[in-house]
Amino acid sequence: MKGKNGIYYNRRVLLDTPTGWVYIGTLTGEDEISFFLEDADAFDVSETSISKHEYVRMVKKDGIAPNRKKIAVLKNKVTAITFIEDILEQ
Repeated sequence: MKGKNGIYYNRRVLLDTPTGWVYIGTLTGEDEISFFLEDADAFDVSETSISKHEYVRMVKKDGIAPNRKKIAVLKNKVTAITFIEDILEQ
């Protein structure tokens, strides 16, 4: 996130998508096409019986369980960026 949006860099964030996929990790950079996360959890909630919101609340409570050392997420697939600490518990 360039300029004033750089506040997201080196922070744990959730990248939400319009699909069942959520990406949670430390935002380390971006280019014109992708956001880059490290120590990331790439998770497809469509393979479970819980909602995205339920999964994200679990991650906030229990911590991130990384399944990727580094990942690039296409910007055109991201609908929102949220700090993990800003996720509401209810």
